[in-house]
Amino acid sequence: MLVAALATASLALAGGKPKEGWGADSSFIGRYHVKVTQPGDAGVRGGELTMFIQEEFPGSEEPAGILNLRTKTNNDVVYLKELKRQGARRTAIVKGGSFLGPTIGNFKATMKKPGVLVGRVATKGLGTVRATFHRFSTKPTQ
Repeated sequence: MLVAALATASLALAGGKPKEGWGADSSFIGRYHVKVTQPGDAGVRGGELTMFIQEEFPGSEEPAGILNLRTKTNNDVVYLKELKRQGARRTAIVKGGSFLGPTIGNFKATMKKPGVLVGRVATKGLGTVRATFHRFSTKPTQ
């Protein structure tokens, strides 16, 4: 009994399992400028991240994101699904083509404060792109 209580307490202190979503909607919903610190294999120069609540089917809403990255020759759009959090850590699965497309990579970041993320997105096509994400609007459509 004591061992089980200690194990539970240590998991709680370590943050336990990741939780669904990225926290309170007001802490992350909106539009972000992407300031690239490492361009990855595709030479990403910048971009924009839009975070919003998506209705997956009637009565089921989940947070999601659209990440548009500018390279020298084009724009590359990927989709963030299955958002999770553990402490300040934020993660997502990266989908290609659409929200229903194949999983092509992952997103990992640390929330420095509401509206500021520092992290990376990694896919086979982009490589590993490191960036700072600064929210400039708390509304996904403005």
